[in-house]
Parts: sequence; structure tokens; C-alpha cells
Amino acid sequence: MKTYRGFTLIESIVAMVVIGLAMVMLVTILYPQVERSAEPHYQTRATALGQSMMSQILARGFDHNSDLDGGTVRCGEPDDGSNDCTTAMGTDDAESSPEDFNDVDDYVGCWQGSNSSDCEGVTPVYSLENILGSDVSSQYQNFTVLVDVFYVDGDFEQSSSVASLKKIHLTVKAGKWGDYEYTAYRGNY
Repeated sequence: MKTYRGFTLIESIVAMVVIGLAMVMLVTILYPQVERSAEPHYQTRATALGQSMMSQILARGFDHNSDLDGGTVRCGEPDDGSNDCTTAMGTDDAESSPEDFNDVDDYVGCWQGSNSSDCEGVTPVYSLENILGSDVSSQYQNFTVLVDVFYVDGDFEQSSSVASLKKIHLTVKAGKWGDYEYTAYRGNY
């Protein structure tokens, strides 16, 4: 009698079940880990973008009516009303890009990278640009930066009147990887 070597039908079915279970375990455990490994990359990119935008904003003056070359004339001085601080936040006339901006509240609005759509209901909407006006939105795809600037009182609470401090609040949106918030203050000096 000849003996045949090979797998029986039952052994083949057991092998397929074991391979199937191994694939289910691989898909449910390993693959989500691969997706989460991108999170530190997005956190680092969001931090770099937030720091860059905040540095760019803080390099500007306190107010449009302040002396931008050393602070010898500040808005609100003298007290006779001849050099009042502006109350409206946002760009002034003839300011359309970062290279034209001269004070911190000119940056109020939504700054978006390519493929980003988080600016709903926020105006104005800008493309991400560096301080020289070069478009960098392709380097920050799916990122959005929301900028809000407002006066704060001595208790660092939002003030409806002109004060000597402006609070700059940045929110960097990195899609499903989260929102990263940054805050700085610019004094009238």
C-alpha cells in the first residue's frame, strides 16, 4: 500500500481559519498603530506653523497709529485724542498681504493651506504666506490657522474698550489630528 503525503481537507480548513484569525488580528491591532504614528508628525508641523505665525505677528507694531520704528509715539498719547488707538480689529486700508501689515490686528482672520476647508464663517480668508509674502500653503496642506486679536484689561480679560494690551490667540487646526492653541500678548510700548 502506498502512503500519500500532503494535507487532508480538515488540515487545510484549520490552516485557513488560523490564517484568517491572524489577518483579523493584524488588521485590528497593527494597522491602526501605523495610522497613529503620523500624529507626532502633525503635532510637530502644527507647532512649527504656530510658532512661525506668532513670531510673524509679534514682529508688528501694537497699533496702526503707533510709531513702528522704536515706539517714541504710542497710540493713546497724548491724551488729547489726536492719536487714538484704533478700535476695529483687522486690516487697514491698502493692506492686503503680510508684507503690507504693520500691526498685530492686521492678521485677524483665517489662514489656510492647500486642501484645507476649516474657514467656514470666518473672514477674511488668506492663503498661508510667510513674512515676505511668499505662498507656503503647499507646505502646510490640510492645516488652517485662525487668528483673533482683542484688547484685554489689567486682569487679562477681554475688554470692549481700548487698553494697553492686545491678546493674540492662534488656533492651528491639523484636521483629524487636533487643534493646537497659542496665546501671546502685545503691549503698547
